[in-house]
Amino acid sequence: MDDEYAGWLASRPSLVEHRSHPNHWFNRAADLKASAGALWHSMGPQDASIAQELGYGSGYSMKVACWPAYHMLCGLSLELIMKAVLVQRVTPQRQVEIHFLHKLHQALGLSLDDERKQLLDFYEASVVWAGRYPTPRNPTDEKLLSHYSLESSVLTKPILTGPPGTLQFRASSDTTDWGNFSKLWCEYAKLFDHT
Repeated sequence: MDDEYAGWLASRPSLVEHRSHPNHWFNRAADLKASAGALWHSMGPQDASIAQELGYGSGYSMKVACWPAYHMLCGLSLELIMKAVLVQRVTPQRQVEIHFLHKLHQALGLSLDDERKQLLDFYEASVVWAGRYPTPRNPTDEKLLSHYSLESSVLTKPILTGPPGTLQFRASSDTTDWGNFSKLWCEYAKLFDHT
């Protein structure tokens, strides 16, 4: 090996240093967003044909099957896009090691209202409760009921049916639909400096 090549080899970033570049964080966040988008679109009108193409029987619902995984991928993508910005800002490692989305949001120097905190908490909980395992580590009924309550608050909204009565109806809030999620993701992506 000649001296010039040995010098270059010794001076170049390690593979780990290379993979830790902010662009890799951004790209992984974008890939997870794209995967969430693919799931979102598989839950649309072509639901039955996709299920059939994948070898599932008639009546298999991609929307039912993919809904939790869609939210999990959304949550993971939000975590990574926020971390991409923090890594780019050379933020202390301890801030990048957290998984609480509302804390990452605040680490970016952004104000946090109750509605945004609830939405970020939902996406974070979707990674833990809904997307990977039937139950997370150290589950309790109280934790699961709390998750169900958060899920209901984010995914549905009350429908006014007249004077207050004993029945309450709720409808989809569309808060986590693809367009709304993509808009949220892009808010964080705009903080990333591509220059």
